[in-house]
Amino acid sequence: MVKRVRARYKSFIIVSSITTDIVKLACEIHKTNPPASAALGRALTGLILISSAFSDSKIKKIVMQFLTDGEISEITVETNMKNQFRAFIRNPNPSYKIVNNKLPVGEVVGKGLIYFYRFFEDEIYQSISEVRSGEIAEDIAYFLYNSEQVPCAISLGVLVEKDGSIKNAGGLFVYAKPGTNEDEISEMENKFKYLMPITKLMEANLDEYDLISTITRSWQFIDETDIKYECWCSLESVKSAILSIPKEEVMNELNKNFSIEVVCRYCKKTYLFNKSQILELYSKFLDA
Repeated sequence: MVKRVRARYKSFIIVSSITTDIVKLACEIHKTNPPASAALGRALTGLILISSAFSDSKIKKIVMQFLTDGEISEITVETNMKNQFRAFIRNPNPSYKIVNNKLPVGEVVGKGLIYFYRFFEDEIYQSISEVRSGEIAEDIAYFLYNSEQVPCAISLGVLVEKDGSIKNAGGLFVYAKPGTNEDEISEMENKFKYLMPITKLMEANLDEYDLISTITRSWQFIDETDIKYECWCSLESVKSAILSIPKEEVMNELNKNFSIEVVCRYCKKTYLFNKSQILELYSKFLDA
């Protein structure tokens, strides 16, 4: 079970999570190669951490989407704000070369834009920011500071074994509450400046609480939340998607004795509809 822990220190909120199990499952679903695994794992871990900053609001869903010019092209991560997360990667097997024993995550991600969507009951709020490095963590921090005016620091780590499996994954996120003074912000920046890589900290068997203590031992516990990789696709949502296809297009296809196979891009679950089922689904159009 993956858990996310929140703590308070002065005017800051510190969030930590060891996301190994969730990242491992996401990478198994999408059959990612090592640099894609690292990129997808960082983005998924990033949303797990930063979505906690919106957990007390009326947001129903958050979508964070990286659209870039690298081979990966797109990474989309989502949460329904019920502690469930899911992810998608457009190209799970980009070409790559390991240089200086480091995966070229920034290269396979590339440059582009982050689209951040907040879904409320009756409206959607969109923010857009630049993907400047493709390393994910600094791109998320840049987005939060420039688009949301939230001073923050975030460290994300995904350690991929030589066979492509996930050894560990996790992250730390600190953000300043409104009114935090510049001296406190400088203090936190210095703490992060000398922070060891997250993957190294997890290799030392540190848990979520230990990770917070690498920032400060003077923190106060807020809460602990269980997090899952769990898709919320359903037969009804797939039917709605099919019904969004123009009537004329469906009428043409019905003459070909066909079936429709819909594969969820987040969990790879397959929904199959034969001709009679499609006719029944579109009966209200046929009878019109």
